[in-house]
Amino acid sequence: MTINTETAQLLKRVAAVFRVKEGDTFRYKAYINASVAIDNLSEPLVEVWKRGGLDSVPGIGENLAAYLNEYFSTGKVKHFNSLFKKVPSGMFPLMTIRGIGPITAYKIAKKFHLNEEKTAISDLKEILIKGELNKIKSFKEKTVQKIQKALNIQSFGKTRLPLYEALPIASEFIDYLIKSKYILAAEPLGSLRRKLETVGDIDFGICSSTPKKAMDYALTYSKISSVITKGGMVSHIKLINGLEADLKISLPNSWGSMLQHYTGSKLHNIHLRTITKEKGLSLSEYGITKKEKLNHFTSETKFYQFLGMDYIPPEIRENGGEIELAQSHKLPRLIELTDIKGDLHIHSDYDFESSHDLGVSSLSEIFAVAEQKKYQYVGFTDHNPKFLGLTENQKNKIILDRKKYLEAQFHAYEKRVKHRVIKLLIGMEVDIRTDGTIALSEKSLSLLDYAIVSIHSSFGLTQEENTKRIIQALSHKKAKILGHPTGRTINSREPISANWAEIFDFCAKNKKIIEINAYPTRLDLPSDLIKQAVQKGVRFVINTDSHEDSQMENMKYGVWQARRGYAEKKDIVNTFSFENLRSVLEL
Repeated sequence: MTINTETAQLLKRVAAVFRVKEGDTFRYKAYINASVAIDNLSEPLVEVWKRGGLDSVPGIGENLAAYLNEYFSTGKVKHFNSLFKKVPSGMFPLMTIRGIGPITAYKIAKKFHLNEEKTAISDLKEILIKGELNKIKSFKEKTVQKIQKALNIQSFGKTRLPLYEALPIASEFIDYLIKSKYILAAEPLGSLRRKLETVGDIDFGICSSTPKKAMDYALTYSKISSVITKGGMVSHIKLINGLEADLKISLPNSWGSMLQHYTGSKLHNIHLRTITKEKGLSLSEYGITKKEKLNHFTSETKFYQFLGMDYIPPEIRENGGEIELAQSHKLPRLIELTDIKGDLHIHSDYDFESSHDLGVSSLSEIFAVAEQKKYQYVGFTDHNPKFLGLTENQKNKIILDRKKYLEAQFHAYEKRVKHRVIKLLIGMEVDIRTDGTIALSEKSLSLLDYAIVSIHSSFGLTQEENTKRIIQALSHKKAKILGHPTGRTINSREPISANWAEIFDFCAKNKKIIEINAYPTRLDLPSDLIKQAVQKGVRFVINTDSHEDSQMENMKYGVWQARRGYAEKKDIVNTFSFENLRSVLEL
């Protein structure tokens, strides 16, 4: 569990106590909104706290910031602990069951004395087996059945799915849906449509003039293992891989409204409702009500225009200032995949004693994909030779032999290709050592067009140590790019601790480039930090870090990440022509 998930869950528990013991809906909503913002934060909240930036996170006000300061300083919050003593502890795990909110969880835990978190869910199963849950007078039979069904399908405690795993599942289903003559359009909803790094649910919006026929067709999908609930406009299914999904159907005249409503984020929609309520408007999945008249919208563009705003791309609907920018018609023109003119971080098939993993595809295989993508240039950046066990002369020979190998392959490619020739750049990905030196000699570096410097070890250094080592490594004239800057791997390794504001200032001043690594398990830089760096005038490069030709298709993940960080075409150096890129790399 990440620190953000842990902190978000803590705040949800606090919110639940406010709801059930004090009836305080204002503080309940405030804490829930803060928990959602923290859970969706790309950067670890503790790093935001270290640099004194808690007030920059949506939903964190002065009081909550003080509590979080206590939490990160001591590991607990005395006020929170006193609140938790007011309720049976067993209510909290019950809240992880689909459909059970704080009030229902509290009623069950109190009635049956569920005071142990570890046994609360198993105790609830026993209560259901004995048929005792209906002893709670306010519970209808439908409520009991709903809880039983949720337990049967084991929908509690599920983890978020990485975007690269969720996207193919959704894409395959959508490809099936749009084959039907009854379905006019189909889109993923929620965090998947916003291209978050991890996805909680995979839900689908379906546009149809004949909802019943569209739903009947959708439910014939071969990878549905069970239909949990079926309705005319909404059905809940379970796929054979164990994932659950909602299918939501909209008539064409409300398609834009429905997409906007279920794309979110929650905080974006709350902010929208707040500012439109002041205008006497009411928003829903069906449209916008004004003076008791429901206005329908066939597209999201028309929906936002009705509110006096420009269309807001899904990737930035996180209540991070996008609504105000849309109102003032100052939204950035976010980078598009078609803007990319090359990839500067690809590993070749040259076989040598490398410090890390080798590539497997030849130059001709890589260039064939680059031709399809109409790239102007490709940069090969294998890892540096292993540091120990080789003399400097041996390392220099490896660098020189690799250069000759790639150039020979390139010349053979040039002879075969009669039309436009992609330009070759020969760089290297070089380790940043603990002391900030880089793992190549001056002679080896002189043989390269450029170097990507990256951290591959000693991830646990202090913020000060990591900041110093990165800036020292980037100070070398050949070190043009900082590769996968935070070193994180999604759902596996936390980002390093560093003073990113200081690093970004250095990069902006010294014309160093920050990589947005598109490798699906990295997506590094996190979008929060991209946004900060954009504001400081830092330039980026979106690279795939490909170790085989098929991985070049991952560029889209990096572009989505850049969009979530408000990056425009002008901010990304591999949208430049080859001549302009040469100038940036000082070739």
